Amino acid sequence: MGINIGERITTEDHLGSTTVIISPYLERWKLILLTTWFLAFTFVGFYMMYLLAGGAYSLEVVGDNVEDIRDQQLVYLIVFLGFWAYFEYKIGKAILWYHFGKEFIRLDGDSFSHKRAILGYGRSNRYFYENMKQIELFESDSTAFGQFFENAYWSLGTDGVVFTYFGKSKSFGRRLDEKTSKRLLNFLDDKIKVLRKKK
Repeated sequence: MGINIGERITTEDHLGSTTVIISPYLERWKLILLTTWFLAFTFVGFYMMYLLAGGAYSLEVVGDNVEDIRDQQLVYLIVFLGFWAYFEYKIGKAILWYHFGKEFIRLDGDSFSHKRAILGYGRSNRYFYENMKQIELFESDSTAFGQFFENAYWSLGTDGVVFTYFGKSKSFGRRLDEKTSKRLLNFLDDKIKVLRKKK
């Protein structure tokens, strides 16, 4: 029997272990807007690919220097498609995450395992308790452009809890607010103590 932590986190106790599932959340109107924008952006990108593949030569060009103008058009198309590919990947991944993603955490007597999965596919990472240091809430800086950019609704968002493992920073709890992150951290701390005693 497990408990719920806020609206997005469910827990389940098993014999010798505990699982925690963190579900993603985005307001419905934002998800509809994001999906609509993604479809329109995809159409624009494929149209630009068509122009790059030869369609640009079917456009009417007015002026004396036709070859130079066409070369400029090709450079513009290539640069545009570079930016397009980056944002197409970021937004496509975010939409898949909001629709089909989950974070899975498994605690046992020795270790903490974390997996981010979309449609069940993802890599699980295992961390042994004795090597986990400085487990704490992620301190966000609302004035930092990088964090603002990463927490925009069309991005995946930052994590709520961070820790150090062999000198490297690791994190989990994507887009959890401070209150829920604190409750999750307390829950994990209590469960780890109990599971380590049972070992």
